[in-house]
Amino acid sequence: MVKKNQQTEKEKPGSGQRMAKWIWFVAIAILALAIGCYFLSKTDLLNSQTVDEQLAAIQAAHAIPDAENAAIIYNQLLENYDESEFPPDSLSIEVRRQPWLSKDYPEGAEWLKDIQDIISTLLEASKKEKCRFPIITDVQQMSGQMEDRAMRRWARLLISAVNNDIAEGRIDAGIQKYKCIIRMGNHLCQQPVLLDYLVGFAVEDLALGSMKTLILEGDVSEEHLKAIEAAIPQSKDNWAEVSSKIIEFESLFERKNYNLFDRLKLGWQGMRVEDNIERMQDGHLRRQLWRCRGNRILIALRRYRNKSGRWPESLDIIQSSLQAEIFVDPFNNGSFVYKLTSDSFKLYSKGKNNIDEDEYEDDWTIWPPVSRKTKNEKADTQQSNTPKEVVK
Repeated sequence: MVKKNQQTEKEKPGSGQRMAKWIWFVAIAILALAIGCYFLSKTDLLNSQTVDEQLAAIQAAHAIPDAENAAIIYNQLLENYDESEFPPDSLSIEVRRQPWLSKDYPEGAEWLKDIQDIISTLLEASKKEKCRFPIITDVQQMSGQMEDRAMRRWARLLISAVNNDIAEGRIDAGIQKYKCIIRMGNHLCQQPVLLDYLVGFAVEDLALGSMKTLILEGDVSEEHLKAIEAAIPQSKDNWAEVSSKIIEFESLFERKNYNLFDRLKLGWQGMRVEDNIERMQDGHLRRQLWRCRGNRILIALRRYRNKSGRWPESLDIIQSSLQAEIFVDPFNNGSFVYKLTSDSFKLYSKGKNNIDEDEYEDDWTIWPPVSRKTKNEKADTQQSNTPKEVVK
């Protein structure tokens, strides 16, 4: 027993020595990390010129002649940008939701007359394929960047004008404005800046979401359907190419405007540009691939109904009229769900889980519009809750 205690007492100094060494190694590691961070921070400062050179190279590659640049026209509107030109909130919601007649909304009709110059200028800009806004590389200058806010509001303005065109039978004029909105969104998406791309998504989505009712319920001819189809963006997934350009610019922007410690903090918070790009990918799939493919299917369904007088029994019947990739649901690489109803049909995505939950949970509705589906569900609920007469 004594020998065992003596052995234990002999082991204690050795344990203390190992603990001291461990603490010493940790201290050295922390010191090395601090020194490394210091020199990395200094290196960033020394390499700021290299970052500026890389940003300048992106600027140079981004530039195009003024004669080809739609941004020159947009900037003319921005010089006189006034939010009072947009309809009051009490009116804007009504005229943006659905087709409307001038006689029912005289205030809206007068407003449209006052903004014809803006509409004409936007239509002119949409004729140009390319757009290059100046790339802001200094965070101090970002407060003066107005094109994103203005483009979103101009798109809403055009949707209001489209709804008036459709209600009063000016289908060609309405389609032209839809094309204009989609081109505006594409113009923003040509910039290597994350915010521009996000707003570009939103602008395109306004037109793609609104045109569904015209496709299926409007007084449209085959020529109209062809014009709408030509306006819909291509539904191929080019996200890898697009995202790489955004990551390149945004990473350089962070290096120029934020020190190393701020960038490390963004990384710990999951706010790196790579993190934002990954979260943005779902929006890309939904707004571009899912929406575009859905609208092309709706056009094929309308064509079938125009010829046969009825909706097809299944999507297989129109399969040969579209490319195979159009019928692939980008959320799950499966198929869209198509179901006939008493007077129309349902078309929706099964969402990421690829489980048909009849438009609930994570399913995404293409048709009918969500607001209309909700109204129908409420009506069905009220009918089912109404006491029925007992049959004797």
